[in-house]
Amino acid sequence: MIQSIVLLGTLALAAYRDFKDQNVYLYSMLLAGVAGIFLHIWYQSPTLPDMLGGAAIGVMLMFIARLTGESIGMGDGLALVVTGIFLGFWGNLELFLMALFFAGATALFLLIVKKKGKKYRLPFLPFLAAAYLIQLL
Repeated sequence: MIQSIVLLGTLALAAYRDFKDQNVYLYSMLLAGVAGIFLHIWYQSPTLPDMLGGAAIGVMLMFIARLTGESIGMGDGLALVVTGIFLGFWGNLELFLMALFFAGATALFLLIVKKKGKKYRLPFLPFLAAAYLIQLL
């Protein structure tokens, strides 16, 4: 329960900052990651291999961000490292895919209806936070 509250608060704050500034603050993500590790030690959930697998999803996204010249934000990958610490591999994979679906549907809407161009930058963390809210239900 406490893990869900900490992660939801972290994602809500990061989503607001990403939407407002298109920036993810490193220190708040690092603090949340450390909190996730301590909560893991206390509650023993998820298992260590599962937690590392979940964090690996974010690390791979950070690697892709580096390869693409950050057309995908490095902060998005960092946020997925943190969510992976809290959720484990399968929970983080489900969260990531759900957020990608929401972001893709929104991008399609913006392209077709609002006539935004392909270069329009869409913050990802609000979709990640929305996906986590749905995951909690």
